[in-house]
Amino acid sequence: MSAVRTFAAVVAAVLLLTGCGNSITGTPLPEGAGVSGGGSDRFDKLLRECEAVPNEKIAEVLGGDGIDQYFYGAVCMWTVLSHAGSLDVTFGWFENNSLQRERDVADRLGYQVDTTSVAGASAFTARRPGDSATCGITAAYSGVITWWVQNRSGTGDPCAGARALAELTLQRNQ
Repeated sequence: MSAVRTFAAVVAAVLLLTGCGNSITGTPLPEGAGVSGGGSDRFDKLLRECEAVPNEKIAEVLGGDGIDQYFYGAVCMWTVLSHAGSLDVTFGWFENNSLQRERDVADRLGYQVDTTSVAGASAFTARRPGDSATCGITAAYSGVITWWVQNRSGTGDPCAGARALAELTLQRNQ
C-alpha cells in the first residue's frame, strides 16, 4: 500500500471513530409520552399526520359512504366513495414551511389564489386554472397544513370540503 493510501485510510478511520464517540443527553421517554405544549401551535403527532382527522370523519365531512386510504406518509391520500361519485383527498403538513412560500408556489403554477382564514389562522385557497372540481386550502400552523379535494364527478364545491377538513385539523390539534 502506498504512503498516500495508508495516510488516507488512517484519516478515514480517525474521522469514523470520532463520529461514533458522541453522546446524547436527556431522558428517554416511551413513544407517545411527550408532553404537549398546551396551547402551542406545534403538531404533536409527528409521524401520525395522517391521523389529524380520522378516516371516518373525512368520509362524513365529504358526504362519503366509504373511504380508502391508499398512501400514508409525509403526504396522506384517500379516495372517498359516495353516491355522487368518488373524491380524491390529499393532506400534507410541512413543519418547516411557510404560508408565503406555499402561496408563491401556487402563484408560479398559475393557480387562482384567494386569501382567507381558517379557525383564526391565516390561509389561502388555490384552484387550478380551468379545474373547478379541484380546490386546496393551505393554512399557517406550525409550518403549514394543506388539504386538497378533487371531485371526480365534477359536482359540488371542493373548497367547502377542503375548508371543513382544515378547520377540523386545526381544532383537533390545538
